[in-house]
Amino acid sequence: MTDIAKKHKEARNNFFSQLSFLVSTARWNKNLYKEIEKKCNFPQNYHYILFPGGGSQIIEEFESWQDQKMLELLLTEEQNLKIREKIAKALEIRIIGIVPKAAILQQNALFLLPSNILSGAKCYSNTCDLIWRYAGDKSEDFNYYSKRALLLGVYTSSRLFYLSDNSKDFTKTKEFIATSLERIINIAQTKSKIKLPSLEDIPILRLMS
Repeated sequence: MTDIAKKHKEARNNFFSQLSFLVSTARWNKNLYKEIEKKCNFPQNYHYILFPGGGSQIIEEFESWQDQKMLELLLTEEQNLKIREKIAKALEIRIIGIVPKAAILQQNALFLLPSNILSGAKCYSNTCDLIWRYAGDKSEDFNYYSKRALLLGVYTSSRLFYLSDNSKDFTKTKEFIATSLERIINIAQTKSKIKLPSLEDIPILRLMS
């Protein structure tokens, strides 16, 4: 990594740290970016250099920054956990432990805009993939996609539930995550017990063979 690339990486990290704090009391727009530049002692309009892709790049990389923070925090957690426990812990940290609730509220709103729907889907999918990898999943077949699709439902619904949770230490959100994971695990177990017919078992295909 060149000195310039390293400098820009550190600047982006500082930018996102300030963003996660300031977005609690400010609307997500160009004025917010200017305020962040002041807080970080950046030159005016420096965010155009850091994020040449504009606002969509900032939104996506802010999500990636949160993912990285999640992985860093997970390294400090007990590692001898069951897969379900690892996934639950990762979801709790990712949703509750990285940025203020107001930041998630604004991000959810941004991802509902037609221009950002695909970005939101991409970011959420990346997060679920990272969580499964942290849990030790190495699947490469159809299970790779089904596991992530099921977790995506838990992740998005848990984010929404968290926004209206006023319980102490967000215990209700943690319970919601645990219950939702239990539900998809039951689905997966039921699925594993279903025997799909082979081609030879289908009469019309047997006749054609």
